[in-house]
Amino acid sequence: MALSLILHDLSGLEAEDEKRFFEAIFQIAPEHWRVTEAATLLETSVSPAYLRDHLLRALPQDSRAGTQLLITRVSPDTSWHALRPDGEQWLREALAP
Repeated sequence: MALSLILHDLSGLEAEDEKRFFEAIFQIAPEHWRVTEAATLLETSVSPAYLRDHLLRALPQDSRAGTQLLITRVSPDTSWHALRPDGEQWLREALAP
């Protein structure tokens, strides 16, 4: 499966809507890691466009316009610095051939 990165600004969402957003991620990719408050990595075979649409459908219509998302595939040629050890291990396993 491919590794995707979701950059998200959920600051305009109510707590219940944010919960639905992350439940939608779990539906697509039980294997995911929330890197920071604004970034989540996940293993999935769906396209970034499909993932975007899926996540937006999980939100109320009036919350969608203000929710910023950037979803992109992560190349195996990736580098990082100062990640938590558990997250770094998860990332190494996700990138392993």
